[in-house]
Amino acid sequence: MVEQFPALARQLDEQFFTDKLIPISFKWLNDSVYSIRVAAIENLKELTKIFGSQWAEKNVIKKLLDLKTEKNYLYRLTVLFGMAELSLVLTPDVVKKLFVPVLQSMSKDPIPNIRLNVAKTILKMRNKYKT
Repeated sequence: MVEQFPALARQLDEQFFTDKLIPISFKWLNDSVYSIRVAAIENLKELTKIFGSQWAEKNVIKKLLDLKTEKNYLYRLTVLFGMAELSLVLTPDVVKKLFVPVLQSMSKDPIPNIRLNVAKTILKMRNKYKT
């Protein structure tokens, strides 16, 4: 079902999709199964391609970034994976404005795996903008 959301988004009105279906995508970000969380991130990336950076800034990014305060480090990792993927389809201004401050704060996380993935996320973002 997760993988069908982009196809649905192409068929439905943006407002209807945003109001009725996007909340389901956010629930998948908190799923206990890793592959569901990864599919949800890919889903949000595809939806951002369809609806654009402004739509993502208004409807997606804040909810994704809110996971950075979760007690479970796996959900905090989801934020990093999401930022890495979304940065591939967002404008550089949005990435700089919304993701860089979060990366700075998450670089001080007590869990070493989070700090390592902050570096990986920065590297992925950097490679996208390399000329």
